[in-house]
This record gives sequence, C-alpha cells and structure tokens, in this order.
Amino acid sequence: MAQNSLLTIGQLGKLAQMPPSTLRYYEKEGLLTPHGRSDSGYRLYQPQTAERLHLIQRAQRLGFSLADIRTLLAGWDQGKIASDTLSKLAENRFIALEKQLTELLVMRHELDLFLQDVQSRQSPLHQEQINDLLARLCSHPAAQTPASTLLDWLGHYGGCVLNTAVGHQLLNTLRGQHVHVWQENDAYHILVVSSDAKIGDALRQLTQLEANCAVHPNATPEFFHNDEGFLLIASGNSAFILARLFLALESER
Repeated sequence: MAQNSLLTIGQLGKLAQMPPSTLRYYEKEGLLTPHGRSDSGYRLYQPQTAERLHLIQRAQRLGFSLADIRTLLAGWDQGKIASDTLSKLAENRFIALEKQLTELLVMRHELDLFLQDVQSRQSPLHQEQINDLLARLCSHPAAQTPASTLLDWLGHYGGCVLNTAVGHQLLNTLRGQHVHVWQENDAYHILVVSSDAKIGDALRQLTQLEANCAVHPNATPEFFHNDEGFLLIASGNSAFILARLFLALESER
C-alpha cells in the first residue's frame, strides 16, 4: 500500500473520533499495530484500522477485558472467530452482567418492601403522599426473568438438580410465597416469610438437593428457621441465580 494512502495517528484519530492518546494506549496494550512508519518516523495506519478501533471500544463498553479483546481481535484479523471461543467469552460476560442485574433487582425489591413498611406506619393524614410515591416507584412490573427460563439456564450449566421433577415439585410449593432477598458480601439471604411447615419442609429438601448440585459445588445453601420465617443463605458464584429464582417465584402468584 502506497504511503500516501496511509494515515498518521492524528488523521486516524480524527477518522475514528478518538484522541491520539487512546490510540497510543491501545498500541501499548497490544491491541493496535502501525502498518508502518513514514520517512520521518511517524506511525502510519491503514484507513480500515478505524473499524478495528470501533470494535475495541464497543467491546470495552460491554465490559470485555483487554485479554478478551485481544482474543477477539486475533479472530477478527484472521477473518473468523471460533464459535466456541466467542460463545465462551460472551457467556462469561453475560453471567457477569446477570450478577450485576440481580444486585439491582434485589435492591429494587427491598426498596418496594421498605416503602410499604413505611406506609403502614403513617397516620391517615400522610398516607396519600406515600401512596403516590408507591404508585410512581413500585407499580411498574420488574424486568423479571420467568422462573422456567432460569431453570432452563441452570440445567444448561451442569444439570442443576432443581431442574428435575423433584426440584420442580418443590419450587411449585414455594411459588407465590412472599420473600425478602438481600445481599451481604458474596452471599444472598433469601427469607421466605411464612410459618407454614409445608413451606419449611420444601426449603429444607431444596437445601438437601442443592448439596449435590454440580452447578455450585461446595456452596450448599444454609437453612435456618426463625420468628420471621425460613431463611436460605446462598453463597458462591451462582448464588445470584437462586436469588433471581426466588424473586421470579414470588412474582408468579
């Protein structure tokens, strides 16, 4: 390619709408390589490098690590990305996003319950204002994944015992139960607000099933019974899935 068809780092930055400092950073991290240098020693790039830069920034916005982006670019340069490589990278990133989403859904769920508790303690004179607040903030349906979809997902990741006939029967018993879910460190606390012995037995059996689950080995939920109801404490990388599952079950009344 003739030198006069190549771009300097400033020209490429203008074409890609990125400052030269960003391009130098990408070069330092091994994401970008000049096509050559001018007689004066300036870096020169092919015009189509702008497309590569947009791919890098798009992947960064999605939260892919620099190591992941290097892997993607290797396939990009060869004109193909192995489907298993792309699947693994995308799956790992999807799980990370689902974990973040779970934290937000749990906080919104608890905010709803908190406001309802505040409302119940207000005098009739101040009830209307709280009612308006609840209507604005808590009346919209949650961006909730159905329980059946979560079970299919669990089945995909190693054949979770909850996605069996026995597991489905236990979850059907728990469907529609009022729950409180909150996070402490890396553990999710799932409180089923009930005094029904049948509910407690279902949760106890669920805990025993989970002890043999391949999806999260060595992270069996702990089971407790207190004055408020029945409590599961789930920890480990897949604990967020149980939290989402119980939120979904509560919404399917």
